[in-house]
Amino acid sequence: MAYSIISFFLGTLFLWGQGIAKEQESGNRVNWIENSGFYIDTPQGGILIDALLNPDDEIARAEGVFSKVKLIFISHVHGDHFNATAVLKHLKANKEAHVILTPEAYKVLQDKGLSTSLKSRISISYPEENALEPFQSGPFSGHILRFNHSGVENIGLGLRGKEMGLVYLNGGVTHKEVLGKLGERYGKTDLVIANKWPLVRAYYIDSIKTLFSPRWILMAHHSGRTDNIVTQNGGADAMEKAMQRGITKGKIFGKRMESIAF
Repeated sequence: MAYSIISFFLGTLFLWGQGIAKEQESGNRVNWIENSGFYIDTPQGGILIDALLNPDDEIARAEGVFSKVKLIFISHVHGDHFNATAVLKHLKANKEAHVILTPEAYKVLQDKGLSTSLKSRISISYPEENALEPFQSGPFSGHILRFNHSGVENIGLGLRGKEMGLVYLNGGVTHKEVLGKLGERYGKTDLVIANKWPLVRAYYIDSIKTLFSPRWILMAHHSGRTDNIVTQNGGADAMEKAMQRGITKGKIFGKRMESIAF
């Protein structure tokens, strides 16, 4: 009996250690850029979400880690999520990058001088309401969903790569039907990046946990830990604590390129 207990304990410890090693070796990191922009660094390539904002920075020039970008996702045309000149500059510098955006954002690129040579690396998506649109882009696959947002075309994202998954919700839980469909496909994911305003409500956090069982909820926001929504709701520590549900942790970043491994 004693031998069995020791064997069971050692076996459990071994599996636990394997899990930690796998997490450490995965190489997946998510980095906050600014506003609602994120850079996800994976061994299969980088992902930019609403992060090409400045045509004069290293992201637009595809320098350093940003030379590894394979997928660029743009949710809508507001200036805190998208700069057309920066997108075009990155595409010219990085021949491996592919863009997913709305028809509205595509038109802005055209107005800024989108060349024929770049068009093959751009996918336009704006699904029917309560529908999911699948996509495949290099090593990444996923689904696009549509959200209402201040009178502009606006999309969210479910994405999977090798040993990683994420959901980007640039909208609230009023879109229950399409979120339910997304939850069926991404019911156990690494990251949910969510709009800041709904995250002050417990029912929204609980809905995210129920639908996606994420390891992390990250706040899509404007000014990091000093954001007005954060300060009005008790500060970043209080909001991170509120976002924590069981295995799910919450994170509000404080500075550019601050990151976590996942």
